[in-house]
Amino acid sequence: MIRIARSKAAHIDFRIDSISELHTVTDGSIDIVISNYVLMDTPDLTETVQAFFRVLKPGGYGVVVFSHPCFPQEYATGTDSDVAVTYQWNFPYFQQQKCVGPPWGHFTSEFIWFHRPLSDYWKAFRKSGFEVVDFEEPRLSEERYHLAKNERQLNNGKNRPYSVAFKLKKREQ
Repeated sequence: MIRIARSKAAHIDFRIDSISELHTVTDGSIDIVISNYVLMDTPDLTETVQAFFRVLKPGGYGVVVFSHPCFPQEYATGTDSDVAVTYQWNFPYFQQQKCVGPPWGHFTSEFIWFHRPLSDYWKAFRKSGFEVVDFEEPRLSEERYHLAKNERQLNNGKNRPYSVAFKLKKREQ
């Protein structure tokens, strides 16, 4: 993947590193960290968030988006209209748990993810020193309804919280 990325964008510095360590990134050298659907896949949330904090410059931002831990779609059952949704858990919500998901979409093998309650993410951000600047549960906005492929996808996009997004700030020293 790195070889392909470099061939398409040679001007970008692509690196291979552990998300929970970021050894190839110098302390305080980055303006913004963007983490899109990564945090629920890291075994050590606290170390990962601390690594994000370490590499950011004072006043730098982190934007993190991850699967909504309260409403995993694997456990969702919709009605015929898909407006009403029920979530049936097979373990307690507040129990941290390593999960193995079956192949779906473009994934050809099982994948590992980690369930944590939403408060665990918030606590990891604060413990690392981040200020939580903003929080959103993104949903399909009216001006984007046309992007839905069908009525079911439109209803799901308007009514189901698939993810959460945090804007974090590393305070000035």
